[in-house]
Amino acid sequence: MKRVLHKELKTIPSINNLKESLLVLQLNHHSDDEFFIKKCSTPPPPLYDDQYLSNGDENDQHFEEQQQMEDVTTNIKNKGFERVQKVACNKEYPSLTDFEEMNPPNGRSQEVILYTTSLRGIRKTFQDCNTIKFLLRSFRVIYHERDVSLHLEYREELCKILGGKVLPPKLFIKGRYIGGVDEVIGLHENGWLGKLLEGTPIEFGEGHCNGCACMRFAICSNCNGSCKVFTKNNGDNNNGELFIRCAECNENGLVKCPICC
Repeated sequence: MKRVLHKELKTIPSINNLKESLLVLQLNHHSDDEFFIKKCSTPPPPLYDDQYLSNGDENDQHFEEQQQMEDVTTNIKNKGFERVQKVACNKEYPSLTDFEEMNPPNGRSQEVILYTTSLRGIRKTFQDCNTIKFLLRSFRVIYHERDVSLHLEYREELCKILGGKVLPPKLFIKGRYIGGVDEVIGLHENGWLGKLLEGTPIEFGEGHCNGCACMRFAICSNCNGSCKVFTKNNGDNNNGELFIRCAECNENGLVKCPICC
Protein backbone atom coordinates (compact mmCIF):
# COMPACT_ATOMS: atom_id res chain seq x y z
CA MET A 1 0.00 0.00 0.00
CA LYS A 2 2.80 2.41 0.85
CA ARG A 3 4.54 1.59 -2.36
CA VAL A 4 1.39 2.45 -4.37
CA LEU A 5 1.01 5.78 -2.58
CA HIS A 6 4.67 6.56 -3.11
CA LYS A 7 4.36 5.95 -6.84
CA GLU A 8 1.27 8.20 -7.07
CA LEU A 9 3.00 10.97 -5.17
CA LYS A 10 5.91 10.83 -7.58
CA THR A 11 3.54 11.37 -10.49
CA ILE A 12 2.23 14.66 -8.94
CA PRO A 13 4.49 17.53 -10.04
CA SER A 14 6.28 19.42 -7.37
CA ILE A 15 5.84 23.11 -6.66
CA ASN A 16 9.17 23.90 -8.29
CA ASN A 17 8.18 22.05 -11.40
CA LEU A 18 4.86 23.91 -11.46
CA LYS A 19 6.64 27.27 -11.18
CA GLU A 20 9.01 26.37 -13.95
CA SER A 21 6.17 25.32 -16.24
CA LEU A 22 4.24 28.51 -15.48
CA LEU A 23 7.33 30.59 -16.24
CA VAL A 24 7.77 28.85 -19.57
CA LEU A 25 4.12 29.47 -20.44
CA GLN A 26 4.41 33.15 -19.54
CA LEU A 27 7.52 33.54 -21.65
CA ASN A 28 5.84 31.86 -24.56
CA HIS A 29 2.79 34.10 -24.12
CA HIS A 30 4.86 37.28 -24.01
CA SER A 31 6.88 36.24 -27.02
CA ASP A 32 3.68 35.68 -28.99
CA ASP A 33 2.36 39.10 -27.94
CA GLU A 34 5.60 40.79 -28.88
CA PHE A 35 5.57 39.05 -32.23
CA PHE A 36 1.96 40.12 -32.77
CA ILE A 37 2.74 43.71 -31.79
CA LYS A 38 5.79 43.81 -34.02
CA LYS A 39 3.78 42.33 -36.85
CA CYS A 40 1.00 44.90 -36.45
CA SER A 41 3.40 47.81 -36.01
CA THR A 42 5.06 47.20 -39.35
CA PRO A 43 3.21 49.15 -42.08
CA PRO A 44 1.45 47.07 -44.70
CA PRO A 45 2.94 47.00 -48.16
CA PRO A 46 1.48 49.56 -50.60
CA LEU A 47 -1.46 48.31 -52.58
CA TYR A 48 -0.68 50.48 -55.60
CA ASP A 49 2.54 51.52 -57.19
CA ASP A 50 3.64 55.10 -57.73
CA GLN A 51 2.76 55.03 -61.40
CA TYR A 52 -0.83 54.05 -60.68
CA LEU A 53 -1.11 56.73 -58.01
CA SER A 54 0.26 59.36 -60.40
CA ASN A 55 -2.24 58.32 -63.02
CA GLY A 56 -4.99 58.53 -60.45
CA ASP A 57 -3.91 62.03 -59.49
CA GLU A 58 -3.98 63.07 -63.14
CA ASN A 59 -7.45 61.61 -63.55
CA ASP A 60 -8.64 63.42 -60.44
CA GLN A 61 -7.11 66.65 -61.71
CA HIS A 62 -8.78 66.19 -65.09
CA PHE A 63 -12.10 65.54 -63.37
CA GLU A 64 -11.69 68.67 -61.24
CA GLU A 65 -10.85 70.77 -64.32
CA GLN A 66 -13.92 69.40 -66.10
CA GLN A 67 -16.08 70.27 -63.10
CA GLN A 68 -14.62 73.78 -63.06
CA MET A 69 -15.39 74.22 -66.77
CA GLU A 70 -18.97 73.11 -66.15
CA ASP A 71 -19.26 75.56 -63.27
CA VAL A 72 -17.87 78.37 -65.44
CA THR A 73 -20.35 77.56 -68.22
CA THR A 74 -23.21 77.59 -65.72
CA ASN A 75 -22.07 80.93 -64.32
CA ILE A 76 -21.87 82.40 -67.82
CA LYS A 77 -25.41 81.33 -68.59
CA ASN A 78 -26.66 82.73 -65.29
CA LYS A 79 -24.92 86.06 -65.86
CA GLY A 80 -26.33 86.30 -69.37
CA PHE A 81 -29.80 85.59 -68.05
CA GLU A 82 -29.47 88.30 -65.40
CA ARG A 83 -28.36 90.89 -67.96
CA VAL A 84 -31.19 90.03 -70.29
CA GLN A 85 -33.66 90.33 -67.43
CA LYS A 86 -32.43 93.85 -66.76
CA VAL A 87 -32.83 94.75 -70.43
CA ALA A 88 -36.32 93.29 -70.57
CA CYS A 89 -37.55 95.88 -68.03
CA ASN A 90 -40.32 93.59 -66.81
CA LYS A 91 -41.87 93.31 -70.30
CA GLU A 92 -43.07 90.21 -72.04
CA TYR A 93 -39.91 90.23 -74.14
CA PRO A 94 -37.28 92.92 -74.89
CA SER A 95 -37.41 94.92 -78.09
CA LEU A 96 -34.53 96.44 -80.05
CA THR A 97 -35.28 99.87 -78.60
CA ASP A 98 -34.20 98.55 -75.20
CA PHE A 99 -30.64 98.07 -76.49
CA GLU A 100 -28.07 100.78 -77.06
CA GLU A 101 -27.91 102.20 -80.56
CA MET A 102 -24.52 101.46 -82.11
CA ASN A 103 -24.36 101.08 -85.86
CA PRO A 104 -21.06 99.64 -87.13
CA PRO A 105 -19.40 101.39 -90.09
CA ASN A 106 -20.84 100.46 -93.49
CA GLY A 107 -23.69 98.69 -91.76
CA ARG A 108 -27.23 98.96 -93.06
CA SER A 109 -30.25 99.42 -90.85
CA GLN A 110 -31.60 95.90 -91.44
CA GLU A 111 -28.33 94.00 -91.25
CA VAL A 112 -27.04 91.56 -88.65
CA ILE A 113 -23.31 92.08 -88.04
CA LEU A 114 -21.21 89.71 -85.97
CA TYR A 115 -17.59 90.40 -85.00
CA THR A 116 -15.71 87.12 -84.59
CA THR A 117 -12.25 85.62 -84.66
CA SER A 118 -10.99 82.50 -86.41
CA LEU A 119 -7.87 82.16 -84.25
CA ARG A 120 -7.92 79.13 -81.98
CA GLY A 121 -5.21 80.23 -79.56
CA ILE A 122 -7.86 81.02 -76.94
CA ARG A 123 -10.25 78.09 -77.22
CA LYS A 124 -13.06 79.66 -75.20
CA THR A 125 -13.20 82.76 -77.42
CA PHE A 126 -13.23 80.62 -80.55
CA GLN A 127 -16.00 78.40 -79.17
CA ASP A 128 -18.07 81.44 -78.15
CA CYS A 129 -17.88 82.75 -81.72
CA ASN A 130 -19.00 79.39 -83.10
CA THR A 131 -21.88 79.30 -80.62
CA ILE A 132 -23.36 82.58 -81.84
CA LYS A 133 -22.82 81.63 -85.48
CA PHE A 134 -24.63 78.35 -84.88
CA LEU A 135 -27.58 80.18 -83.32
CA LEU A 136 -27.80 82.64 -86.21
CA ARG A 137 -27.63 79.82 -88.76
CA SER A 138 -30.38 77.97 -86.91
CA PHE A 139 -32.67 80.97 -87.54
CA ARG A 140 -31.50 81.02 -91.20
CA VAL A 141 -30.84 84.76 -91.12
CA ILE A 142 -28.27 86.48 -93.31
CA TYR A 143 -25.53 87.88 -91.11
CA HIS A 144 -22.30 89.64 -92.01
CA GLU A 145 -19.31 88.21 -90.22
CA ARG A 146 -16.35 90.48 -89.58
CA ASP A 147 -13.31 88.48 -88.56
CA VAL A 148 -10.97 90.69 -86.53
CA SER A 149 -8.11 88.20 -86.91
CA LEU A 150 -8.15 88.43 -90.71
CA HIS A 151 -8.64 92.15 -91.12
CA LEU A 152 -7.11 94.85 -88.91
CA GLU A 153 -9.75 97.36 -89.96
CA TYR A 154 -12.48 95.28 -88.33
CA ARG A 155 -10.55 95.15 -85.07
CA GLU A 156 -10.14 98.92 -85.05
CA GLU A 157 -13.85 99.33 -85.83
CA LEU A 158 -14.86 97.20 -82.87
CA CYS A 159 -12.53 99.03 -80.49
CA LYS A 160 -13.81 102.39 -81.71
CA ILE A 161 -17.48 101.43 -81.37
CA LEU A 162 -17.22 100.00 -77.85
CA GLY A 163 -14.60 102.47 -76.64
CA GLY A 164 -11.71 100.13 -75.90
CA LYS A 165 -10.16 96.75 -76.51
CA VAL A 166 -12.76 94.01 -76.27
CA LEU A 167 -12.85 90.33 -77.12
CA PRO A 168 -15.20 88.93 -79.75
CA PRO A 169 -17.85 87.77 -80.35
CA LYS A 170 -20.02 90.90 -80.44
CA LEU A 171 -23.44 90.96 -82.09
CA PHE A 172 -25.23 93.92 -83.66
CA ILE A 173 -28.81 93.70 -84.94
CA LYS A 174 -30.30 96.57 -86.97
CA GLY A 175 -27.84 99.09 -85.59
CA ARG A 176 -28.32 97.99 -81.96
CA TYR A 177 -25.62 96.49 -79.79
CA ILE A 178 -26.93 93.18 -78.40
CA GLY A 179 -23.79 92.02 -76.59
CA GLY A 180 -21.53 89.00 -76.39
CA VAL A 181 -22.11 85.31 -75.93
CA ASP A 182 -23.61 85.70 -72.43
CA GLU A 183 -26.39 88.01 -73.60
CA VAL A 184 -27.11 86.08 -76.79
CA ILE A 185 -27.38 82.74 -74.97
CA GLY A 186 -29.65 84.32 -72.37
CA LEU A 187 -31.92 85.74 -75.09
CA HIS A 188 -32.07 82.42 -76.89
CA GLU A 189 -32.87 80.41 -73.76
CA ASN A 190 -35.80 82.71 -73.03
CA GLY A 191 -37.07 82.63 -76.62
CA TRP A 192 -36.36 86.31 -77.24
CA LEU A 193 -33.58 86.08 -79.83
CA GLY A 194 -36.01 85.11 -82.60
CA LYS A 195 -38.15 88.16 -81.76
CA LEU A 196 -35.16 90.46 -82.15
CA LEU A 197 -34.26 88.89 -85.51
CA GLU A 198 -37.71 89.47 -87.01
CA GLY A 199 -37.53 91.57 -90.16
CA THR A 200 -33.94 90.66 -91.01
CA PRO A 201 -33.16 89.08 -94.41
CA ILE A 202 -33.63 85.31 -94.54
CA GLU A 203 -31.25 82.87 -96.22
CA PHE A 204 -33.23 80.54 -98.47
CA GLY A 205 -30.31 78.77 -100.16
CA GLU A 206 -27.49 76.71 -98.75
CA GLY A 207 -25.41 79.83 -98.12
CA HIS A 208 -22.08 78.49 -99.44
CA CYS A 209 -20.01 81.00 -101.40
CA ASN A 210 -18.04 79.58 -104.31
CA GLY A 211 -15.49 82.37 -104.14
CA CYS A 212 -14.32 82.20 -100.53
CA ALA A 213 -16.06 79.15 -98.99
CA CYS A 214 -17.87 81.47 -96.53
CA MET A 215 -14.59 82.92 -95.22
CA ARG A 216 -15.48 86.42 -96.56
CA PHE A 217 -11.90 86.81 -97.77
CA ALA A 218 -9.88 85.51 -100.70
CA ILE A 219 -6.18 85.54 -101.58
CA CYS A 220 -5.11 88.66 -103.39
CA SER A 221 -4.62 87.96 -107.09
CA ASN A 222 -2.24 90.88 -107.52
CA CYS A 223 0.46 89.72 -105.08
CA ASN A 224 -0.70 86.11 -104.45
CA GLY A 225 -0.87 86.79 -100.73
CA SER A 226 2.72 88.03 -100.33
CA CYS A 227 1.74 91.70 -99.81
CA LYS A 228 4.63 92.64 -102.15
CA VAL A 229 4.73 93.53 -105.84
CA PHE A 230 7.55 94.36 -108.22
CA THR A 231 7.91 97.80 -109.64
CA LYS A 232 10.44 99.42 -111.91
CA ASN A 233 12.27 102.58 -110.97
CA ASN A 234 14.99 103.78 -113.32
CA GLY A 235 16.54 105.98 -110.64
CA ASP A 236 17.61 103.06 -108.42
CA ASN A 237 20.82 101.09 -108.72
CA ASN A 238 19.16 97.65 -108.31
CA ASN A 239 18.59 97.29 -112.06
CA GLY A 240 15.50 99.47 -111.69
CA GLU A 241 13.52 96.79 -109.74
CA LEU A 242 12.27 96.89 -106.17
CA PHE A 243 9.49 95.63 -103.93
CA ILE A 244 6.62 97.83 -102.83
CA ARG A 245 3.61 97.17 -100.64
CA CYS A 246 0.60 95.81 -102.50
CA ALA A 247 -2.18 98.38 -102.45
CA GLU A 248 -5.04 95.95 -103.10
CA CYS A 249 -4.84 93.60 -100.08
CA ASN A 250 -4.74 93.93 -96.32
CA GLU A 251 -1.94 93.09 -93.90
CA ASN A 252 -2.53 89.35 -94.40
CA GLY A 253 -2.50 89.39 -98.20
CA LEU A 254 -6.30 88.98 -98.38
CA VAL A 255 -9.04 90.88 -100.14
CA LYS A 256 -12.76 90.92 -99.44
CA CYS A 257 -14.64 88.36 -101.44
CA PRO A 258 -16.13 90.10 -104.48
CA ILE A 259 -19.04 87.63 -104.55
CA CYS A 260 -20.48 87.66 -101.02
CA CYS A 261 -19.04 90.87 -99.52
